[in-house]
Amino acid sequence: MKLISYFFLLNLLVSYSVLANNAPGHPGIIPSWSSAKKVQVGTSYSKEQKNINSLVWFSAAKGILTETYFPTIDKAQIKDSQFLISDGKSFFIDEKKEMDHHVEILSPSTVRLYNVDKKRRFSIAHTFFTISNTSTIVDEVEVTSFQDGINFYLLVNPSLNNSGFNDNAYVTDNGILFSENNTSLRVTSSTGLTKKSVGFVGISDAYQDLKKDFLKNNLYQKAENGNIAGSAQINIPPKQGTFKFYIIYDFSKRANPFTLEELKSERINYETNWKHYLDNLKIPSQLTEKEKNLYLRSLYTLRVHEDKLHPGAMIASLSNPWGEKTLEGPGVFTGGYHLVWPRDLYHVSLALLNSGDAPSALRALRFIKSIQYQTGIWKYGERRIEKKGAFPQNVWTTGQEYWSGLQLDQVGYPIHLFYHLYKQALENERQNLLSEFTPMLKDALHFIQKYGPWTGQERWEENFGISPSTFSVATAALMIGTKIFNDPRYKNLARSWLTKENDNIHTWTYTNNGHYGDGQYYLRVSGCSDHTAEWDPNNRSHCMIANSGQMLEQTQILDQGFLKLALFGLVKPSDERLLSSQSKINRFLKVKTPKGVGYYRYSFDAYGEENKGRLWPLLGGEHARFAIERYNHENLSKLKMQEITKEIKES
Repeated sequence: MKLISYFFLLNLLVSYSVLANNAPGHPGIIPSWSSAKKVQVGTSYSKEQKNINSLVWFSAAKGILTETYFPTIDKAQIKDSQFLISDGKSFFIDEKKEMDHHVEILSPSTVRLYNVDKKRRFSIAHTFFTISNTSTIVDEVEVTSFQDGINFYLLVNPSLNNSGFNDNAYVTDNGILFSENNTSLRVTSSTGLTKKSVGFVGISDAYQDLKKDFLKNNLYQKAENGNIAGSAQINIPPKQGTFKFYIIYDFSKRANPFTLEELKSERINYETNWKHYLDNLKIPSQLTEKEKNLYLRSLYTLRVHEDKLHPGAMIASLSNPWGEKTLEGPGVFTGGYHLVWPRDLYHVSLALLNSGDAPSALRALRFIKSIQYQTGIWKYGERRIEKKGAFPQNVWTTGQEYWSGLQLDQVGYPIHLFYHLYKQALENERQNLLSEFTPMLKDALHFIQKYGPWTGQERWEENFGISPSTFSVATAALMIGTKIFNDPRYKNLARSWLTKENDNIHTWTYTNNGHYGDGQYYLRVSGCSDHTAEWDPNNRSHCMIANSGQMLEQTQILDQGFLKLALFGLVKPSDERLLSSQSKINRFLKVKTPKGVGYYRYSFDAYGEENKGRLWPLLGGEHARFAIERYNHENLSKLKMQEITKEIKES
């Protein structure tokens, strides 16, 4: 009997040990993503995208590391990583939510995130960079304690392979290992880590543990197949003082740890390599030093967004819009903004081209060419539209389609990008460009001829019909077609769309029967009630507002897409219809903020938190460009020129 009791007790102890080894709470709460309010993005500079040893990108928001990507710029791997702070008896602080966040710009490529405890008991500074010859992100950390007894814990929440599901986590001798299929991430610290543990998010992770009694009591060795997080205490003294160390996020499976000398050297290399690239770009001479730094930082940010395994694939953003509220479903890979849109690719490429980086723009055009449709059909009610010559709404970096809407401006923009490259090229280079891209251009022009200027979706990817914004891109592309190929058919069709009596862009989209002011302005989109609706801007047909489902009369919906009529040279900027429409925008969609003016996308916009539209800074840029067009093309009085100059600065 005693022998039986002994084995029973032994089995019970073994069972308890196994339970302690495995974190409870499988599979954790439903995963989400991080804030899209990024203050920094980064990756190691790669000339011509030929150095593919460092295939990792990072982003930062709210004072911490947020989505990271590996081995392509569209494959997210970490949701976020931050510090949890406690004195073990009276308080517990979440670095992301409960500290004051500041950003110090050290150079165009590097910033220092400085987070301060609201009660001034401690501060944390982060400077992120990547290693040039491995897929490794490094966080150069400086912690300052203003009182004894404070402990700092690292909390890492991965979302390997673009999903917070099916991740695994294990405590190792020198850190924490995360894995899913063939992807692995090792997290270590130059100071060493203690009290290492893993758990399921929302149930058994360190956040829940510390929040209960300010102590890290539960030390689990593994958590598998779920939404998991890993944590550890940073091995620094719990005393007053400043402590510097590095957190290493390694996707490269490097065998040997980095030395402090290597990390310090790589920190310098990161900034130096980007400086060399930026120093060779065109910098407008009239910029102040502050404006120059902003200009270079903007170009750095744009260039970071290109993939390295798929040259020319520049994504829209290293983020998920409103990511913290974007809940995932198992087996569903959220594209967010880390996808390639031809529209965004055009704008980024043109900025780089005009700054002196023609190779990046050429890589982008080649990527666009690679994704052009050759087969397929769109079905819009009674409409059957052959896809050949058009381009996908957006794609992963592999070229695989994500969304599949027809957006006519995204058929026109590749033609514009080619022409900008063509104009800047030398004579012998022009022939090579024509040889390489003529089939792509002619297929795209033929598509616009056959199906334009109707579009399945306008610039905001929501409504079908005829849109002044989309019209402008497509019509200007036809004009370009005549210049490139000396074929008058393209220009003749464009002129017909612009000037044919009682059957042109103005009679299609300019209402005299509107709800705002004197009732005269361009609509956001006309004929959006039905796929075959006539384009009559004065009727009371309805459009649906995306993201809310609200049905409104088409004349109730303002937006500023008409500005592109002037920006693409189709209508004189002094045209009274443009100025009348802009006056409505300035009255009903323009908002003055402490940082300048902002504009809503359109009336009743519901794209945003709590179904409320937000101000879009790029729209201010369009107003500034329109003001410049007026400044350059109109014979204005000195007083009027001063007013427009003020408008440019304000926008």
